[in-house]
Amino acid sequence: MTAWPARRGLSRGGRWAVGIGAAVALGLWGKALVQLAVQIVLSCLLCALALPLCRRLEKRMKRPAAALLSVAGLTATALGTVALLMPPLISQITLIVNQAPRFLGWLRLLWQDISRWEWVRALGLDQNGPEQWIAQASQWIAGSLPALLSALAAGADSLSRAFLTPVLSYYFLRDREMFTYRLSLWIPLRHRRRALTALGAMRREAGCYVHGQMLVSLAVAVMTAAGLLICGIPAWLALGLIMGLCEWIPYVGPLIGGVPIVLFSLPMGISSLLWALGITVAVQQIEGYFLSPRLMAGATGLHPAAVLVLLSAGGLLLGLPGMMAAIPAFVCLRGAARVLYDTRT
Repeated sequence: MTAWPARRGLSRGGRWAVGIGAAVALGLWGKALVQLAVQIVLSCLLCALALPLCRRLEKRMKRPAAALLSVAGLTATALGTVALLMPPLISQITLIVNQAPRFLGWLRLLWQDISRWEWVRALGLDQNGPEQWIAQASQWIAGSLPALLSALAAGADSLSRAFLTPVLSYYFLRDREMFTYRLSLWIPLRHRRRALTALGAMRREAGCYVHGQMLVSLAVAVMTAAGLLICGIPAWLALGLIMGLCEWIPYVGPLIGGVPIVLFSLPMGISSLLWALGITVAVQQIEGYFLSPRLMAGATGLHPAAVLVLLSAGGLLLGLPGMMAAIPAFVCLRGAARVLYDTRT
């Protein structure tokens, strides 16, 4: 590891000048700078994923070769997976979009029948509420989902920028100490040691959680998709992917991911519905009793009540993305808070 000299970093006037220049640049070229920032973030994520493999390869070869092989291998694996799964995934999402109005119409008729029952009327429920929700879902599917599919298709035109991500990741991985040192110069010298220690704790906490959750989500997606394929459920790949993504939301995520599975299998008959529910429940049991205890042990250490409060806060602030990001964000802040508390003077 290269030993970098300790410098005092930028002066206060220099930091003010850089900050003002950044604000002016953001105002003039805001969209381009946001795209550049996204490109850098994606490169950093790829670098973080390739870092464990790079460290192992560095024991057998020099760092430039190890960085090149790890980034190239990870990129080739990702591109191969996308090339293999994207065509059936797009066709299955299109199938779901085309059949969703029929499912929602069936739900509207079902609710109209249920609302006539005496015990439902006795509950005093709002009779128009579910119909309004179904109507809003129909409008969203009719308007937003086709636009989303068109955006995904148009995104192929920007693949040229995506090739910059592995290149940046290679340089970030090869010269990671130098980049860390340069970034540390932005921190005042008197706070630098505590800040770097806190950032290291955040990286470890977030890395442990994200790595374990990615493995759990991938396993749940693969098992759900394979089970639905065996049972002959259409759109098995898309439904499995939805369940894997919803696995990032503790407790309520499997319920959210199970709704489209039920809606898609119910019109096929009671037998298909029971098989789909059985597969979903079996996968969740495997995840709860075998996968999470081994892959996520000690990753959060949060009480279930604290998890639910964080999910509620994330949902109120940012909706579904906020619910997915609430736990890793809290884990990062908790790691930094522990370091700052332990190193207080």
